[in-house]
Amino acid sequence: YEHTRENSGFGVDNSYLYPCNKKRNMKYLNQEIENELRNQGAELIRFVDISHLSETQNRQFPHAIVFALPLTAGYIKEVCDTPDYVQARIDDNYNFDDDEYFITENRTHKLADNMAAYIAEKGYNAFSQSDENLIAEGKFDAAHKESLLPNKTIALLAGLGWIGKNNLLITPEYGAAQCLGTVLTDAPLETFLCETLHPHCGKCTACVNICERKVLKGKVWSTSVSRDEIVDVYGCSTCLKCLVHCLYTRRYCKQSTK
Repeated sequence: YEHTRENSGFGVDNSYLYPCNKKRNMKYLNQEIENELRNQGAELIRFVDISHLSETQNRQFPHAIVFALPLTAGYIKEVCDTPDYVQARIDDNYNFDDDEYFITENRTHKLADNMAAYIAEKGYNAFSQSDENLIAEGKFDAAHKESLLPNKTIALLAGLGWIGKNNLLITPEYGAAQCLGTVLTDAPLETFLCETLHPHCGKCTACVNICERKVLKGKVWSTSVSRDEIVDVYGCSTCLKCLVHCLYTRRYCKQSTK
């Protein structure tokens, strides 16, 4: 669902009647959005120029907002200390209702939806890239497990981190322990575009070694390397082991418990 000026409930855009307000919005909109996101626990908030992407990818929106909700160090430790953490929940009638990763992902999607609505109330168009929204719009290819503009791609353009050998976004702050949300918009934001960070994994193969199904291939990511060269997504069980055993994730946990 795309939030627009027309369906936001606030009528048409009449900001031209109030030039001082319009200038204020252009000057402070970034900060207002960031404050809203931080009040909901979001971190790593960036405003990204995506105008260079194809119209199929960016849906003709020039800007994107990306943010992350971190997983707690306590949760990472729990999954590390429980070798069959995910499988045990599957065996328990798929009981993920109180699982922190499940809850955080849903919070991320809801926050993206709310932020798109918030921007629409300001008089601009916005599209939340929540799972529900992408599926409803037919923008998620379930057969190939692909979306037109993955959250990770926007995070890379924002300079938040790099793609690890586990095919997850790795950030210096949280390793792989975060869930990403993104909103596309035509709001007049101050945006930037970063050079893509080269992976900092080096010779580390912790995620590859811990993968019981051997779907990780140890390939170092670059812009010329496809997802399928890194991981067999069809064989992945989403056991979370490659996430929690990433050395950058473990570093985050150690720093959090000091």
